[in-house]
Amino acid sequence: MTTGTDSGSSNPGHSGLQVGLTVLAEGPFTTFHAQAGEPDALLTTTLRVPVERIGPGPRSARFDVIVRRPGEKPFSLELGSPTPPWMVVDEKPPDNLTALLQDSRFLAQQVYAVAASTLALFESTLGRRMGWVNGGRLTISAYDRVSYRESGYYRDDGLIRFGHKRDGRTSKAVPLALFRDLVAHEVTHAIVDGYRPKWADSHAEIDQLALHEAIADLVALLSVFSTQTLVEQLLTQTGGDSRNLDDLDEDLLRRDLFRLGDGLFKRGTARPSLTDDLAANWRTLSDPHLRGGAMVQVLLRVVARLWLQRLDAPGGRSSLYQVARAGASVGRQVLSMLIRSLGYMAPVDVTWEDLLRGILAADTAVVPDDDLDYRGHVVTAFAEAGIALPTLTDLSGISTFVGLRYPVRLAALGSDPEEIVRFLWENPVLLAAAKIDPTRPIAVERVRPTLRVGPDGFVVSEIGATFTQEFRLSAAEARSFGLATRTPVFIRGGGQLRFDEGGRLSFAALKPILDLERQRAKLAAQERATRPTDAAPPAAPPVTPPGSRRQPGSIAAPPPEVSADRRPTFHP
Repeated sequence: MTTGTDSGSSNPGHSGLQVGLTVLAEGPFTTFHAQAGEPDALLTTTLRVPVERIGPGPRSARFDVIVRRPGEKPFSLELGSPTPPWMVVDEKPPDNLTALLQDSRFLAQQVYAVAASTLALFESTLGRRMGWVNGGRLTISAYDRVSYRESGYYRDDGLIRFGHKRDGRTSKAVPLALFRDLVAHEVTHAIVDGYRPKWADSHAEIDQLALHEAIADLVALLSVFSTQTLVEQLLTQTGGDSRNLDDLDEDLLRRDLFRLGDGLFKRGTARPSLTDDLAANWRTLSDPHLRGGAMVQVLLRVVARLWLQRLDAPGGRSSLYQVARAGASVGRQVLSMLIRSLGYMAPVDVTWEDLLRGILAADTAVVPDDDLDYRGHVVTAFAEAGIALPTLTDLSGISTFVGLRYPVRLAALGSDPEEIVRFLWENPVLLAAAKIDPTRPIAVERVRPTLRVGPDGFVVSEIGATFTQEFRLSAAEARSFGLATRTPVFIRGGGQLRFDEGGRLSFAALKPILDLERQRAKLAAQERATRPTDAAPPAAPPVTPPGSRRQPGSIAAPPPEVSADRRPTFHP
């Protein structure tokens, strides 16, 4: 591998270099059917991850992977080269299942590769570095002593714990970290948590927790599915060359080629199958996994339909290679649309309509000419689930903001929160639209520049900033405001602002703070969530405090006495 050289140092530079690492394509039981007379082999794939220094542990600048053998204390593993650029030295997994389950080095390589590639996916798509909610490194315990029921992302600790589970196909315990989709799922929780921490704090509603689950599931599915060679292998396993490729339709694609997702859903959670129809009451389901699972189905319908659209083009079904190439390309592009939408949604109280608007606005900014009608397919699939935007919706959200004052310094706008506060204060039309209480402080939580490359090769340069305002009203103040309550009420709102490369406001997604109707709706939703009801789905797992034993798939909600910044724990 050729490396660049830093003229100011004797060490070779490795900015932008990547290394290929072998991982299990799905898990330890997913095999590739070999030729007649040959034993089946593990289905593997290669992930490209950024080259970086890997220390004992293994440990990188962003991750600290802890490995232990069953019944032993954690120990350090050397995965990297002793000389610059210190890249991980790739090793193939053992062919024998028993040896694989005991191979601590490959387990560490699998976890690091999936975690690093997932983080790189977000950073390259959003055009910026992603941080963890507590700063520092994200710790991943690859073979923890916890059971599979307690595996998950522990947000307060900045820790992902993967336990193990007994399986009838082998006498050895199976580490959950060997399942690629589970690792990608939990790392996505950590990434989204660092980017939008209030989406899942103690004041978040079920919709925000469900959005967390939907994004984590879709990243796990589509990042796996977007590997072209893997799609070819899946097609081969399900009939590929022996099947008439002209017979491929939406139901067949969703049933046979998205079964990696079914594997994710069936391992200990109550998510619906990808081939089921959406439940009519999906928006009122009390379990975030179930509610988020509906959105997974919606976006996978988009993938399947866009895939078929490409297959129906001349030559689209001419070979297995063409079919797989089309599916992998669509999977990558839909996943990019989803990830980019994160930068176009408010930092609090997001809804499914906000997700739809965010996808459309973000994609319009990068791909103005939607000649393949990706956005049209998204709108149609969301409408089938009962999610639609008003006909005259202004995607930018700024059409009514005329005559804005710009007393800001462009050099400070991309990094100084106080510059955003000043911009808001100098524009009463924005204060009124966000219904900010001018007597209370405004918190600007994040100001970051982003750089993304559009399909025309030009760079889209923007500055993103989020602000919030939150406070507690006494019962008397709440009643005076118009809320029917006998207890204090927590009020919050905020917004996402985006500025173009000239420092002019180009996008706004607002959640008005002193919006009586919005706060009434939130209060009613909170009351419904705490009120016992016979209509609750019997399969939904109970909500339990962090640290207690819980059923798989549950999300721990803090009891009332826990402080406001206490966050729940996510489980796969």
